[in-house]
Amino acid sequence: MQFCECGALLVPDKSNGKIRMRCPSCGKTISSDSNSKAFEIRQKIRHSDLEKTVIIESPNNIETMPTTSAHCKKCGHNIAAYWELQTRSSDEASTTFYRCRKCGNTWRDYG
Repeated sequence: MQFCECGALLVPDKSNGKIRMRCPSCGKTISSDSNSKAFEIRQKIRHSDLEKTVIIESPNNIETMPTTSAHCKKCGHNIAAYWELQTRSSDEASTTFYRCRKCGNTWRDYG
């Protein structure tokens, strides 16, 4: 973190193709001598075991899952169990997984 002479926290600003730090209070800017990684912001995210994606492996428990009308390309059956997971960014739609009630074929729809 870097602070301005006025005491405010400098925030990153990328305008005109240059990376610089800008004070939101007084407007002062501090530029990098070269367009290098001098002001690069990094954050390492570590996920707990509870946040990891769980894929249902066993079609034996398929009877307890909700069903919908979906065409299986493998066997032609029209009823599938489904579940949704957030596999991409939170601002994007979730991924819907389908599993055929007849043959157990699993596919996904990115919605």
